[in-house]
Amino acid sequence: MYPKLLSLLPILPLLTPISATLTIAARSMLIEATPLVIAIQDYYNNASSSFAPATFINGLPDLWQNPQIDLDAGAEVHVLHDAPHHPDLRVLTTVAEVFYRIVATRSSNITSDPTSLRGKRIGVRSNSTSEYFAYRYLRDVAGLNPGDYTFVPGSGANSGLCYTLPCANGTLPDLLKKGEIDALTAYEPTTELAIQTIGEDQAVVFRNDSLYRELSVMYTTQAKLDDPVIRPKIIQFLRVLAKVQEVFAKEPKKIWERVANITGSGVSVKTLEEVWGLTRWTGGLPEDTVDLLWEEDKWVALDETLGRGPMTRERIESHVYGGALAEAERLGPL
Repeated sequence: MYPKLLSLLPILPLLTPISATLTIAARSMLIEATPLVIAIQDYYNNASSSFAPATFINGLPDLWQNPQIDLDAGAEVHVLHDAPHHPDLRVLTTVAEVFYRIVATRSSNITSDPTSLRGKRIGVRSNSTSEYFAYRYLRDVAGLNPGDYTFVPGSGANSGLCYTLPCANGTLPDLLKKGEIDALTAYEPTTELAIQTIGEDQAVVFRNDSLYRELSVMYTTQAKLDDPVIRPKIIQFLRVLAKVQEVFAKEPKKIWERVANITGSGVSVKTLEEVWGLTRWTGGLPEDTVDLLWEEDKWVALDETLGRGPMTRERIESHVYGGALAEAERLGPL
């Protein structure tokens, strides 16, 4: 669903033995993945560190295609695509919880009434958590059926996403400004920059945080958890991640510039400050994790190309493993 980039972030010397290295993969251009990079940079930074060596792979490679990877991280929708074929997949913790918005333009006769989205063209990134949010909002809040609106997929290298002004020709905010779509929803900062592109006086923003939020999760395999060498390193990384998440939640000004640089997307510190409140950095496994995955999988299974029905709640529950997190918590904070 997403490009599987395998460029290695040069955090460790190339001579580090693979067998001694904990390898983590995620798409660092996404804001919610940056705590993983900072965790490695700050705690696994030299040979004298008390932490086991760690390597970061920029991308979302498959745990089963690259056995060197110990931990993958990304939106929960990836778990729902992989889990039916991999009963050994285990979700360990949440890196971030991300809230979405729909941004529409008044010039399309859209008001603050969600039902005014009927008949409109809504720009999305296909098969993504942002599209799922739009689907849920239009169904559960606006009371619309899929035939009552049209999803327009973003195109281009970043599927219509924008990270800095001015948004390029053909991006979703650009299409909104030109009137080629009536509304959009996407990862931040695209929606924020859409508001700035059309002007706050023209923007109509729809939001419902209780309806759905993306869970950016970190996951592994049961085989990795059963490995007596790898498991302690995973536990160690969970403790480090919790420490970094605390900074993201309580002292974000300390890391905004680093986050902007890590994404490599051109996003500004000012923009990060504006959208920071749309992400929660509490970590752990929220009580409704299984419920959220179970409900979302019904939408994933609507894709006929997958050739499957929804997974049972029991099957989804088998993929959510709290044992590693509990072990890390017993060891206490760093």
